[in-house]
Amino acid sequence: MNKKDLKLIFELDSNSRASYSKIGKKIRMSEQLISYKIKSFQKKGVIQGVCPLIDYSRFSLLAFLVFFKVRFKSEQSYTKLLEELKGHENVLSIMESDGKYDLLVIFASKNPSSFNKKLKILVSDYPQLKDWMILTSVVDHHYLRNYLLGKDGESDVILGGDRDEVPVDDLDFYILHALIMGKRTILEIAEYARSSPKTILIHLKWLQEQHVLKGYRLLLNTRRMEISSNAILIKYRHITAEQEDEFRHFCKRDPNIIQFTKTFGEWDGVLYIETKNRVEFRRVSLQLRERFDDIIEDIDNFRIFAIPKKQFLPSEILLEPS
Repeated sequence: MNKKDLKLIFELDSNSRASYSKIGKKIRMSEQLISYKIKSFQKKGVIQGVCPLIDYSRFSLLAFLVFFKVRFKSEQSYTKLLEELKGHENVLSIMESDGKYDLLVIFASKNPSSFNKKLKILVSDYPQLKDWMILTSVVDHHYLRNYLLGKDGESDVILGGDRDEVPVDDLDFYILHALIMGKRTILEIAEYARSSPKTILIHLKWLQEQHVLKGYRLLLNTRRMEISSNAILIKYRHITAEQEDEFRHFCKRDPNIIQFTKTFGEWDGVLYIETKNRVEFRRVSLQLRERFDDIIEDIDNFRIFAIPKKQFLPSEILLEPS
């Protein structure tokens, strides 16, 4: 990809619902060329979809990260497992990885008891899920892909945490479902939700004001961009509030770190990192270990080579117009 392509990907990933005219003015590209390039990216599998950043905590949901080791029997059985996970009513995202674990699956549930019941049913139905580790997500920090432009980061979109539930109506659910399905324009959303564009605009504005909707990102196939995607698990030794703020600020500023999830369990955090090569990844990893040697007790990493699914609300609570 050339610099213009990377700038376009960055702008789309910063706000996938931005108008082509607005993006075009920023990167000096015609609307026609933007439309052509987006279709080309989709055809090549670079852009797999869109990911509206919906704060699941506003629905009184908790997120659980489950790292699975899979007993591989055949390609057919593995594909069947993936399809089951993709269609599971509580699954938010799936990442295929290598190393100690083969899958990282993120579930959303109202409480630990409900999640535990669903997990037990799943592993009973699919015995090839032989080992697993569970982390509870405390809060997610999402950062822009600043490495595409070679600049440091500043943006920090926070999902999860201790938040009050927001009372949403059926139309709000229809709108959120439409966004998850990739409906981009107000007219597309209105047609799906069977409402007027004016009403959709009012509800969208309200969802944003209530901090339910916090942005619009892309689901990218980074391998098609020749970009390496990795996750780093962090375990703290002893950490003060000031040191934790410093660590979080480092994550936000580093252009290659695209997400930091603070967790509860065997590990204290998960960093998601994208780099143009393994040398850059090693740089980030070494910087972390050197700069925070006094607070990091243990560190582990694995590569992410595919993301079959990613969204921020489970199908369990989504509604479709009847």
